Amino acid sequence: MPLIFALAAKLEDVPLSNFVINPTKMANSVVAVYQRLRPDGVTCYFDMFLIAEALGCRLDWSTSPLTFESPTREAALTMLRQPPSEVKLRGRVPVALEVVHRVQGTLHSGPALVVGLPGPLRVAQQLFGQNVLRELVEGEDDALDSFETVVEIALSVAQAFCLAGTHLLYFDELDVPTEFMPDWETAMVALWKTVRFHGALPLLSTPKALQLEDPSNGPLFCLKPVQDEQERLPEMPFALALPTVGEIFPDVSRWLRAKQCALVTTDGEIPYRLKIQKLQQHVAAMRSLLES
Repeated sequence: MPLIFALAAKLEDVPLSNFVINPTKMANSVVAVYQRLRPDGVTCYFDMFLIAEALGCRLDWSTSPLTFESPTREAALTMLRQPPSEVKLRGRVPVALEVVHRVQGTLHSGPALVVGLPGPLRVAQQLFGQNVLRELVEGEDDALDSFETVVEIALSVAQAFCLAGTHLLYFDELDVPTEFMPDWETAMVALWKTVRFHGALPLLSTPKALQLEDPSNGPLFCLKPVQDEQERLPEMPFALALPTVGEIFPDVSRWLRAKQCALVTTDGEIPYRLKIQKLQQHVAAMRSLLES
């Protein structure tokens, strides 16, 4: 299940800035990707700035890659005062929800529908900058309150995508500081439970594998394969995350044979700069790996 979204804009031959606000072009491209590559899952939307933009942050689409304009601390705090349930009505979130709805109507008995969202720590850093991780570790009240609000917003947005018909919600999160891990895990339980309650599966990608106190209430982790033969394989179900570019993969046979390997995907979104021909070769290489 390769994560392909922005690259689909090349199929419609439109600028990415126009593509991401046009549900018709996006839905048509997602369907075209499925018809051409026949993956087990299609990515209806994948945007690490979707929530920050819906809160009021500005993106500059004239640059490549796009530029994110960080708000002042006062502006960020003001953004978080709006009701969390209303964020899903703003920015490009309604457009993304419409894409899911349209793709579901076209491919109703076909592939799993995937949406990629930023994890709450990533959103908090977008709003408040690099220092927010230190402030959370040190237990500063403003940082903790803001993080709690961001989690509520993420939950509301995730619920909206589940109700629209999304099957898998892929969360791309920052590396969670060890000292903040218990608070992060506690805050995230409601998010994972909400996604599962609506019949969808939460996936979590982090730079380093996390150790949860209660894995049963957690997401499906996306894990990068480790080549060390002595490395112990996970005891809980996991998704194997393969490189997003290249036609030669590392030896992952031991990981693929593991009974806990529930899904094979890519380690994030396949980059927009990749040529369509290279995309086909990459997906073919993934499929060959599984067949072997």
